[in-house]
Amino acid sequence: MKILIIGARGFIGSHAYHFFSKDHQVWGADVLTSGDTNFFLLNRVNTDFNQIFETEKFDLCLNASGNGSVPVSINNPLLDFELNVSNTIKILDAIRIHNPQCKYIHLSSAAVYGNPVSLPVTENMTLRPLSPYGWHKLYAEQICKEYFSLYNTASIMLRIFSVYGENLKKQLFWDIYQKTLQSKNIELFGTGFETRDFIYIQDLMQAINCIIDKGLFNGEAINVSSGIETTIKDAAEIFCTSLNKEKTVTFNKITKPGDPLNWKADISLLTNLGFKNNTSIETGLKSTGKWLKENI
Repeated sequence: MKILIIGARGFIGSHAYHFFSKDHQVWGADVLTSGDTNFFLLNRVNTDFNQIFETEKFDLCLNASGNGSVPVSINNPLLDFELNVSNTIKILDAIRIHNPQCKYIHLSSAAVYGNPVSLPVTENMTLRPLSPYGWHKLYAEQICKEYFSLYNTASIMLRIFSVYGENLKKQLFWDIYQKTLQSKNIELFGTGFETRDFIYIQDLMQAINCIIDKGLFNGEAINVSSGIETTIKDAAEIFCTSLNKEKTVTFNKITKPGDPLNWKADISLLTNLGFKNNTSIETGLKSTGKWLKENI
């Protein structure tokens, strides 16, 4: 299979590039340069994807590009819209015109749910985003549905929950690690009893592989996570233990704008495609901590 990964230099995209290169012909595209031969360098401003699909024909396009930061979206909603919405329709339209047989995987986010009224979160729940990031991910999903409905562009949206692992230089565990280098006392936002559904990056790769093999690509959205609810307090303490550092973790009881309170995904659709969550949070955080200590 010939696969294009847009955002191939990012956290998820770089893992996907190496994972799928083992069995497929993989091309990358990003605004960051790469030494890889099969690679398209994209302009940061007014990005044009037509040349990619004019030059090569692909069986599958995985869009792992865009802004992945809620705070950035709050401070610069226009930039977030351009990266997460405008670029989505540009990619889909280039596929429509030049490569209509190409299947499209869109990396969406659990942020489209906001604060769900009940747990676990199912794909048919009402969508109530809390941030520009969440709203723009929802708009991008609607564009995917539009292109499937009107142009029969085969697409599927992955509502990814809290993914973590090696090479991620932002979000909770990166923040904790940076603070461990400066103090024995780690202060985090919230109460500590907020919950997330974490998925290790290698399990995410397996999930995407299952979706490629058995997904319907009919414009549907599918939850992608472990299906296990973990408090931020427990996750932070497990991570500090994995670093072999005795730290005191406290919480300031301040809720960050755009942050949900509790998440746990219903992953029935994903498990029906053959997915199994193979990595415990203890094992995943141990690997993450090892990478941080060796590389940062």
